[in-house]
Amino acid sequence: MARYPLHATAIPADDLHQRLLKIFESCQLDIIHDTGDYVMAREAPNGKPFAQLVTVEGLIDKTGATRDSIAIEVVVKNEELPIHNDNHCSRMRDTVRGALEESGIGQLSQM
Repeated sequence: MARYPLHATAIPADDLHQRLLKIFESCQLDIIHDTGDYVMAREAPNGKPFAQLVTVEGLIDKTGATRDSIAIEVVVKNEELPIHNDNHCSRMRDTVRGALEESGIGQLSQM
């Protein structure tokens, strides 16, 4: 299973959840689960093998939030074995990472 975590430190905002939803949707991902602090999105099949379909999970971690920062954990994963460094899941990770950076949601780091 390919799994690529990303970590962002954001400035707390009332629209942080909505911004995360828009970021996932801009990456052509369908929201399949949304509880406010946790969002799961899935790539539409579009002829791809099942093992390559990417799932992205986003968690707004309010437990360690301060007045100045809040952690956002994003995991991009699929069932494909990451035999090559350049695989579908890693390319989707780059797409999601680019959308996060472009949104200005916060300071991004790769885990």
